[in-house]
Amino acid sequence: MATSVLSAVTYAQQLAQTDANGISSVLGLALYNDALQTMTRDLVNRGIDAAQTQEAYRDIGTDDPNTYLWPSDMFMLKTIEVDFTGKGGDNYIQASPMDVANIQGRSFSWIRENQPTNAPLFDNRGDSFELLPRNQTGAVIANGIRIIYFLTPTEATNVEQAINYPQTLDYRTLSCLMASLYYDTQEEFDAAGKMESRYQERMNKIINILAPSSQQPISPTPLGLTGWNY
Repeated sequence: MATSVLSAVTYAQQLAQTDANGISSVLGLALYNDALQTMTRDLVNRGIDAAQTQEAYRDIGTDDPNTYLWPSDMFMLKTIEVDFTGKGGDNYIQASPMDVANIQGRSFSWIRENQPTNAPLFDNRGDSFELLPRNQTGAVIANGIRIIYFLTPTEATNVEQAINYPQTLDYRTLSCLMASLYYDTQEEFDAAGKMESRYQERMNKIINILAPSSQQPISPTPLGLTGWNY
């Protein structure tokens, strides 16, 4: 059976030593969504892909400047890959971010026209980005841009909704942060700090589980069968 948001609300009530009079379903839902956003952001900041990643594609147009909107459900960018050949597969090349305020010895217009297609760049414009170089083939390149990004977490609209992965690994982590947020509203800042610390402790344990292993692969070693006399 799926764990619902109500479970997180109930445990937050217990941590805060209150009940529905203190943390009601309405307040509990608001605290849950606040904690959900924070927990997702913390996972992303630590490079944990379990925060949910997604792919989106854009056709490379012929406009100048060559700008594109980010996906509407993007929480944070992971990477952009570009294929100027239109063949797909392993022809995608990772694009590097650039800072227009830190161009050395060249104008931005020059880069638009002359940046090598095997070393593409992109300039983040907030709600959009510009791809460099611009497409000079005169034809649209279908699915030439692949955007890999972290998904914006879907906020709950009622306490009966199921909690999604990776929060299901330990929904009580959310409850600790919810209790901290509740204590803040009551101006009980010492208690809020203690709940925040409990949240961080649980988060570190979750991250230790989800983080990629840093161990190197074990190399096979041949058996040494010399030195024995039969």
